Amino acid sequence: MKIEELRAAAERLGTHPQDHGWREFFRLVGHGLGDPAGDLADVLMRCARRRPAHSASHLINLFGISLKSASPGALPLLYSQATPADQAVLLNRLVRERADEIVRTVEARCNSFTGTRRFLVPQVVLGAYFSKNAPDDLCFADFGTGLGIMPRQLNSSRIFAAFNADLRWPGGSPDFQVAPISRTFGVDRSPLPDLQWVRECYGTSAYYDKLFNELTSTLEILEADGNPVDFVEVDLLDTDSLMRFLRDHSIHAGNLSYVLYEMAEDRRRQIVDTIREGLRPPGLLIVTEPHAELSRQGCDVLVYCADRPAPYRLCSVSDGHFTGEVTALEDYEEFTEKYPIPYDLAA
Repeated sequence: MKIEELRAAAERLGTHPQDHGWREFFRLVGHGLGDPAGDLADVLMRCARRRPAHSASHLINLFGISLKSASPGALPLLYSQATPADQAVLLNRLVRERADEIVRTVEARCNSFTGTRRFLVPQVVLGAYFSKNAPDDLCFADFGTGLGIMPRQLNSSRIFAAFNADLRWPGGSPDFQVAPISRTFGVDRSPLPDLQWVRECYGTSAYYDKLFNELTSTLEILEADGNPVDFVEVDLLDTDSLMRFLRDHSIHAGNLSYVLYEMAEDRRRQIVDTIREGLRPPGLLIVTEPHAELSRQGCDVLVYCADRPAPYRLCSVSDGHFTGEVTALEDYEEFTEKYPIPYDLAA
């Protein structure tokens, strides 16, 4: 990866229409990478060499999270500087002082932001698809699960009801349907994140404070009545280990939410192909990815299943935190004709 790719990624991320605590940092990084001989460029290239299979967008995100973790208070301090030149000087100093710690963290971790509402669309899709099509002992895996909240939320009518009304579908508000899952797995590379690391992944803003409070309150509910989940450490880039997991545990259906954007483009196809090959019939895979690798608002949801070689391009969600509008994409009608989504007509 070249420094120009990292700079372009930072500049794209800095154009996101929402500003919830990271946008100004991305702009500062993009500006700072204009000096290829600076400490910022040196440390980011060290990070890129340690994670060659990852995308430039993910590396910029992970670099920011790692700096925030290594130097608490760094982001507000940077934002408080009077001029861009002062910000650039301070950023280079902070990066120079914490360089080794930042590089070690980037090598060990991923962006483990945990969206409390991102289970909503998979719940609807799984309920609709498996209402007629469920194998015995259906096994489901959430790949790149991070803190593992999504697999614990599945089939919780209480959690679904708390958030469902804030996400409007083409037909209104979907009814809650239980997906007949017998066993659920959360899968991610080691080390699995803890709540403190996930907090570092959230931006510095009142908006993200609210989202994090929503996360912790949901975790409290799930401690009492959440879905039991088996957590398994697998690096999704390790094709042999991923295939072995799929076959050893007889996985029928899976989910990838905000995971593929983290990888270089050739590795994304590798992961999807491996999972699809290893899934037992009916082989359902739900993929949710941010628009333009986090540089535009919202995300698309694709559904892979055995009845066609190409994925169903199902829908777009207006906000990646799963509030707002679900908009039908070109395959929505075909999918819902085969697998109807029931709506609450009174909502």
